Amino acid sequence: MTDTRVVREWLRSGVEAVAPETVTRLGLASHRGPLRVIAIGKAAPAMCRGAHEAVGEVSGICVTDHEEPVPPGVDLLLGDHPVPGDLSLAAGRRALEFAPDADLALISGGGSALCEVPIDGVDIGFVAHVTERLLDFGADIEEINLVRGHLSRVKAGGLGPLPTYLISDVGPWGQAVVSSGPTLPHQPDPERAIAVIRKVGVGVPADIERAIRARTFATQIPESVVTLADGHTAAAAVAQAAAGSGLHSRVSDRWLTGPVEGCVDEFFEEAPAGVTVAAGEPGVTVRGDGRGGRNTHAALLAAERIAGTGWVFAALATDGVDGRSGSAGAVVDGTTVHRGGDPSLALETSDSASYLARTGDLIPSGATGTNVADVWLLWKPEGRPEPILTS
Repeated sequence: MTDTRVVREWLRSGVEAVAPETVTRLGLASHRGPLRVIAIGKAAPAMCRGAHEAVGEVSGICVTDHEEPVPPGVDLLLGDHPVPGDLSLAAGRRALEFAPDADLALISGGGSALCEVPIDGVDIGFVAHVTERLLDFGADIEEINLVRGHLSRVKAGGLGPLPTYLISDVGPWGQAVVSSGPTLPHQPDPERAIAVIRKVGVGVPADIERAIRARTFATQIPESVVTLADGHTAAAAVAQAAAGSGLHSRVSDRWLTGPVEGCVDEFFEEAPAGVTVAAGEPGVTVRGDGRGGRNTHAALLAAERIAGTGWVFAALATDGVDGRSGSAGAVVDGTTVHRGGDPSLALETSDSASYLARTGDLIPSGATGTNVADVWLLWKPEGRPEPILTS
């Protein structure tokens, strides 16, 4: 008999391992204050606190999506997420104004939407519409950031070549993709950017097409770029916690990317007996108006597979917010579909979270202060899986 409560504890260990305050304090231990910082992303407030602990005095701006304490001298600015809006525009303008005076940048995932100023000839409404379509279409992170970089003055090195410390949510896509690389140069590819916009069903008027082609990109590279933590850091901590419970555990080399259905298939195929953990950020195509996110969708797909077994599957958004599910993800076991009935309609209408709310398998939502993408776990107890009797 497996216990989903212990799985939730393992996942908590993964989130704690990428605590931004701690990893930033350690990463900046050799610096001396005072420091003027630009912090952008879901982990930005905690990164500012970590910087303050390391050097004693910091000032600057911190752009995030929630109220959270920041050190004296740091201005907290709230942006819109996951789609940029007027708050993001105001934050982006402040960031561009402050950048020439900054000593370093603290960047974490989520900043692409939070901090935005469109290129000349493009308004924030067009950027918002394109962002919505990219997310609903299930575009991968590389495509999303390619488009964002071509539409933005902030992204793709727009804040200048500041020394940069990252908490990464993008895995193998590289450091320049975290929050669309506001301090790191990108390789321009306007033709492909325009093609991706059209692929997701958005028309590109002639004046916007000209603006995209005319966008100039930064070329100077910062003197230092350091990744403080990423999805594999969290996955390794989850696997270590499982091993501490006496189980054989491993971290997959695979970064979860592409359609969520294919990711579930591949993850199950590669996992041996014991606990397998992976990190990544699959895409999910939204097909209805239901409550769901990529992690609850993955969990419900997995629940169908493990029905009647002693297996457990978990999918967690490390930032605590899984799409529009109203949760951070879910932990499912062999009884889930026996308790909730046929999940087919919920999967077809992107309503996986409503189903999993009824079965009690959701992980409660709540900003964790960090963001290193998603962590998945599959626990196959040693030996032949045995059916679980529903109560």
